[in-house]
Amino acid sequence: AGGRFACRCGALVLVASPPLLAEPLALLAPGPTDDARLVVAVGPHGEVYAPDGKGAWIRTQRITTVDPLMVAGRAAGEIVAAGDGVVYKLAPNGWSAIRLHQKDKAVMARGPRAVAAVKRQLYALHLAARGEPEKLALAPSPVLAIGAGKTIVIAMATGLARVDGKRVEPLAGAPKQVVSLVDDRWAIVATGAFDLRARKTIAWPGSTVTAATVGPTGSLVAVGRRAGTLELLTLETSLVREAIEVTPPATAVGIVVDRAGRIAIALADGRILMRDRGSWATTSVVSQLPVPRPGAGPARSP
Repeated sequence: AGGRFACRCGALVLVASPPLLAEPLALLAPGPTDDARLVVAVGPHGEVYAPDGKGAWIRTQRITTVDPLMVAGRAAGEIVAAGDGVVYKLAPNGWSAIRLHQKDKAVMARGPRAVAAVKRQLYALHLAARGEPEKLALAPSPVLAIGAGKTIVIAMATGLARVDGKRVEPLAGAPKQVVSLVDDRWAIVATGAFDLRARKTIAWPGSTVTAATVGPTGSLVAVGRRAGTLELLTLETSLVREAIEVTPPATAVGIVVDRAGRIAIALADGRILMRDRGSWATTSVVSQLPVPRPGAGPARSP
């Protein structure tokens, strides 16, 4: 798979060819180091596409999960993902469920600091106490969403609160409801992004954001869709918009940015866009699976 470049209004845009055999993607997990070229693409049911170091992402293991996955991150160097209330950890031989509770469902933060919660109890997935994730603070009401950075921000039915150690303090001036939390600074709201530190909304008129992350300097970097065209949105104190025209249009499901300025974007139809040194390239994930052999099935929730 490849792409061609076109110039429109002085801006370089990528016109990417569709994959011949689409293998859908749902998530993009950060790599083991600060390098967007090492991200791991994940399919809707845990299909893992790893970078080969030559610009391709290849699935070589016949491993999946029963539950569709919705969010991915890293915990102590390992990839973790969550879906339908179950948190999974990726091991060399497949996915395994992390038991946080016998029956109740969990929610998990995205990104490099993986934090989870079951009802009111928060857990650090990268820390283990007697073989289980370490318990953190106890929220005043059930946690609906988590954003993690240096501190933790949680969304509850009563509004947002910041968690610092064992302390849980309501966030004054924050919206009561958000679409999602990106980290402990940025929240996605209906009209744009809300800066939890500056306590203000930065709007992106006409754009529907489907993937967002935090850049190395703390800026919000997101991918939106406006009038059938993808655009890169960068927010610090103001909004910068950059068109990424991809043919055919597709929904972005994940984005990772590194300190060198490289950007990796996963599209739902199986394509990965990579920007390096200002130039865009595109590829499609592929499967090179071994012949099936009798063995364990997909990872199941407890």
